[in-house]
Amino acid sequence: MMRTGLTQALMLCMMPLLARATVVDGGRVHLRGSLVNGACAVAPESENLHVLMGQHRTDAFSGTGSFSPISTGFVLRLTACDADVSRYVGVVFSGQTPAEDPQVFVAHSTEGGGAEGIGLALFDQQQRQIIPNSMPHAYSPLVADEITLHFSARYRAIAERITPGHLRSDVWFILVYP
Repeated sequence: MMRTGLTQALMLCMMPLLARATVVDGGRVHLRGSLVNGACAVAPESENLHVLMGQHRTDAFSGTGSFSPISTGFVLRLTACDADVSRYVGVVFSGQTPAEDPQVFVAHSTEGGGAEGIGLALFDQQQRQIIPNSMPHAYSPLVADEITLHFSARYRAIAERITPGHLRSDVWFILVYP
C-alpha cells in the first residue's frame, strides 16, 4: 500500500516534465527468432557464418567438372542438444544452383563482368559431396549436449572458360531430425 502511494506521488511530480517532452521517431528494432521442437539449437557463431575461401588460380582447374585443389573447412556448432527429442541430426544445404551444374551452388561475381565459370561444392566430414537442396547422406548422433559438424567447400569448374574475379556464394542450412 505504501509502495503504491509512493509510486503515485512520484508520477504526479513527473507530470510537468512529461508534458514538456518532445518525442522524435528514432527508428525501429527488428527482433527475429524461432520457437521449435528441435533437438538442438544453432550456436550464435554458426547462425551467420562467413567462410573465407581464399585465392584460387584459374589454371588449377583441368576442365569442366574439375575441382580446385584447395579445400576450405568450416564447422557448424550445435548446442543444448537433447537426445530425448531426437537421437540424430542431419543438415540440408540449400541455395541457388547454376543451370550448367546442379550439383554445386552458384558462385556469383561480386563485381560486374567479373568471375565466371565456377560453382561452389560442399562436402561432409567423410569428403562426400553434398548435393544442393537434397536430404543428407548421413545423420550425426546426438551423444553430447554440444556437437560440432565438420564440412568443407571447394570451387568446381562449371564451364571450359573460367574468368578471374571475386566470388560470393549464399547457402542456407536446415537441421533435419529423422
